[in-house]
Amino acid sequence: MLQQPSSHLRNNPPIRRVDAVMKIDHDVLLFATRLVEELGESAVRISRVRLVELTAANNLRAAAFWRDVMRTSERLLTERSPASAPPPTSPPVTAPMPPSMTAQTAAL
Repeated sequence: MLQQPSSHLRNNPPIRRVDAVMKIDHDVLLFATRLVEELGESAVRISRVRLVELTAANNLRAAAFWRDVMRTSERLLTERSPASAPPPTSPPVTAPMPPSMTAQTAAL
């Protein structure tokens, strides 16, 4: 015989899932932003590797998190402006001197 739920359970609504989803989205954004800032283009590759590992281990919840991190990282990288990109590590390439300038420099 089934029992009726106690009155305190009937009067209290279930916990809203919207709050949990919003928290996860914020966590994903924070995590992806940090990855992109520190690793740049490698952030997408690293998050994809974690996604594959967790999917293979059948950890679906963690895999969903990393899938969102990967997609958010991709979006953040496409939105980055050239001004916020890190400066190149090699010096700028200078154009070769014209032959007339080379001859004048050799004569000196």
